[in-house]
Amino acid sequence: MAEHDELPFAPAPDPARREMAGVLERFTFRNPENGFAVVRFRPEEGAPIVAVGTLAQLVEGQRVRMTGLLREHPRFGTQLEVETVSADLPSSAEGIAAYLGAGLVKGIGPATAEKIVARFGADTLRVIEEEPRRLAEVRGLGQRKIQELRTAVQAQKGIQEVMVFLRAHGLGPGLATRVVRRLGGAAAALIQANPYRLAEDVIGIGFKTADRIAAQLGIEPEAPERLRAGLLHALAEAAREGHCFLPEPELVQATAELLAVAQERVAAELPAMLAERRAVAEPPPLPRVLQEGLPRSVYPLALHVAEAGAAQALDRLVRERPRPLPLRAAQAIAWWQQKTDLGMPEGQVLALQRALDHAVSVVTGGPGVGKTTIVRALVEILAAKNLPVLLAAPTGRAAKRLEEATGHGATTLHRLLEYAPHLGRFTRDETQPLEGALLVVDETSMLDIALAYQLLRAVPPGMRLVLVGDPDQLPAVGPGNFLRDVIASGRVPVTHLSQVFRQKVGSSIVEAAHGILRGEVPRGGGEGGDFFVVHCMSSAQIRATVRELVVNRIPRRFGLDPRRDVQVLCPMYRGEAGADTLNHDLQDLLNPGQAEVQRGTRTYRVGDKVMQLRNDYDLDVCNGDLGRITALDKARGALTVHFGDHEVGYTLADLDQLLPAYAISVHRSQGSEYPAVVVPVANEHFLMLRRNLLYTAITRGKRLVVLVGSPKAIATAVRNDQEQQRWSALAERLKDYLRGDGVHPEDHVAPRG
Repeated sequence: MAEHDELPFAPAPDPARREMAGVLERFTFRNPENGFAVVRFRPEEGAPIVAVGTLAQLVEGQRVRMTGLLREHPRFGTQLEVETVSADLPSSAEGIAAYLGAGLVKGIGPATAEKIVARFGADTLRVIEEEPRRLAEVRGLGQRKIQELRTAVQAQKGIQEVMVFLRAHGLGPGLATRVVRRLGGAAAALIQANPYRLAEDVIGIGFKTADRIAAQLGIEPEAPERLRAGLLHALAEAAREGHCFLPEPELVQATAELLAVAQERVAAELPAMLAERRAVAEPPPLPRVLQEGLPRSVYPLALHVAEAGAAQALDRLVRERPRPLPLRAAQAIAWWQQKTDLGMPEGQVLALQRALDHAVSVVTGGPGVGKTTIVRALVEILAAKNLPVLLAAPTGRAAKRLEEATGHGATTLHRLLEYAPHLGRFTRDETQPLEGALLVVDETSMLDIALAYQLLRAVPPGMRLVLVGDPDQLPAVGPGNFLRDVIASGRVPVTHLSQVFRQKVGSSIVEAAHGILRGEVPRGGGEGGDFFVVHCMSSAQIRATVRELVVNRIPRRFGLDPRRDVQVLCPMYRGEAGADTLNHDLQDLLNPGQAEVQRGTRTYRVGDKVMQLRNDYDLDVCNGDLGRITALDKARGALTVHFGDHEVGYTLADLDQLLPAYAISVHRSQGSEYPAVVVPVANEHFLMLRRNLLYTAITRGKRLVVLVGSPKAIATAVRNDQEQQRWSALAERLKDYLRGDGVHPEDHVAPRG
């Protein structure tokens, strides 16, 4: 990453580059989490100025040397936008007193600092580091404060050394600050001992960067630590592609290609990596007679614990009879039908009976088949008996949809399981299970194996679990095939609904979606319809048509707000008809001339639609939430995003959590619905053109769906029902519990922390 990519604002034309030495007088803003700060800086020559940049690791009174770009801010005057900074501990008695009294240690203020410096003068810092016992000569300074002071001075010295070390190896100040925050003042020593810790422990630093630093530090291409790091990285990359494990030969080949070394050398290092218990290798969970000759499956430890633990927990729930409910299923269902005057077909009645009678059941089907009706019936039937029902979904948007559809409170799985960010784990588990008579989890196709494991271990014996989802949609972004594996295992009753109810007069979205599942290439509806296909012959024509549809034609004809109501869903981010290009186009057309900030290749403007990319429960915002930027303050390094019912403050250094969202990937849309959806389908997207992707995109639209693409690309997507294989063994593990002659997950599950 280039240096300017890490600055919190975009470069201006013809800036004046300066190098200045002086004293950091005071902070006017500081964010220790990302390192960004605004400081009053007094250069050796000239009047004080404002400096902004990655400076939070410094302290007031410190002498520093900065390089950066000197600009005139229209509101805040002259500012130095800092690119590099090096700091020295003060050497004069006056400087040392200011340094020690500026809050370095809680309880040591200016008065105490003056007393210390009055006793030891310019030699104070050396005394603190080398002869701390002498500090007892200062009246009122106890042993605990002496130790805290010594630790703080050493830590500050260590941080400066670390920053210099990291900058010498090509890390800009933003990444260097992340490293120091994660690894502390001993970061340099830790990195020199194992530079691959950077890729494992620090967000934003990839394997290639860590590998480059390792080479600079003299680690040989076939060094054991490099080979083991490569094996772990190959497993991590496989997990990002949805795999729980890799067969041993595939893992060895992928690692050898990554590191450009012989496969034999990688294979020879695998036993040592397994011995470290960072990965697990085992035969596939098949009958022992079928295991012979098959390669071992190699899992990252966490995914092995999750898959094996999920199988064990689900087997426990299925074997144990649920606590009897104070009702009879058939009578309760008849009561609800009479109460609501809704006649239910056989499939829906069967799904309700199974949900009420079985410990675990699955309800599947496409759009409009009545899955939500079943959930609403369950809620009202149990409410009539004063029995508590829990409703949850993997994402905030999916939970909100579930709540709106049923009229009953729903939450994300992370909130249901009470994730504790400060602990880094869920607090609901076997020791503190969930409480209620029945739990419904919607959009279960989005559930990856890690979250499924946390869910299953928190469901107590006696609670009924109903999994609702559409297995024809795209699988979870995370690893595993949870819903499909549970269905394939044959261990739980599954009701597949196929009769379409959500089919209002003139509506063809649902019809097109079900047609795609049957392999039928969709055709646009006529006047007054809600599903259209616009044929274009090139990516450039698709791009121009999408812009015209979103900006002009859809708002004019349907009265929809192009920023709030219309969502472009792309198979890919790259390419002329990809989400990145369309985001730039639509941003310039729908939101020009606003205050903006640049982060790498992305631009963020006041008024922009943005999407949150990961769960942040401290900020009360979830992965997939859509919001709008309402304020931007470059000087303070902050922006504000409105998420419907609340506002969230971000620092400019944390924009990796936000994605401009005029156009997003189909994968990012899972669990969401939008009033209008526009889907570009170009030949350049051929790597992603699959039936389940097109089906998922179409089923996101509530009032209007427009496909824009070449006939060939649309047909290719519909006819390609060969989904990318995911290496997952949950189904076989669940079957194995019945056979009793294969791999036994309980033999491999690590102790739970």
